[in-house]
Amino acid sequence: MLERDEYPAGVPCWVDVEQEDPEAATAFYGGLFGWEFAGSGDSTDPYFRAQLRGRDVAGIGQPAGDAPSTLGWNTFIAVTSADEAAAKAKAAGGSIVAEPFDVLDAGRVAFVADPAGAVFRVWEAKGRNGAQLVNEPATWNFSELNTRDPEGAKGFYRAVFGWELRSLAPDRGDSGFWGCG
Repeated sequence: MLERDEYPAGVPCWVDVEQEDPEAATAFYGGLFGWEFAGSGDSTDPYFRAQLRGRDVAGIGQPAGDAPSTLGWNTFIAVTSADEAAAKAKAAGGSIVAEPFDVLDAGRVAFVADPAGAVFRVWEAKGRNGAQLVNEPATWNFSELNTRDPEGAKGFYRAVFGWELRSLAPDRGDSGFWGCG
């Protein structure tokens, strides 16, 4: 078990999924992973925090207003400033899918796409830092980027987050893990 209370800039910190019927999704994932949920389905933009042993592990919400939605799980990367990270991403050849905006008192987020179109989110924490429990069964421990442009991805993620690709094995080509420095 790994409990977390904060994340340094450049480290993935949260995952969530957007569903048209978040209540049905909480029933599905609750049954699948044994998650309990905090949050509310009563608001215009329902959002539930999945929890194990009272610690946040992921989120389930509904596509909010005019913010674009993606199919599948969304990865959030911790940053000190969502506005600065979005500007860096744009300067590095990416695009801004949704300009930075505040999420109540939890933080500030921007939806970004890399030059090949892979979408991720940058998270400037205020009241919520991210997942509080990771890397154990029924918690998040890995996000993967599949791209047709590994060389472009290397340059983009290096410029935005300082990441370097660490190869799994010399015979595996561009497969590896991203890391800082």
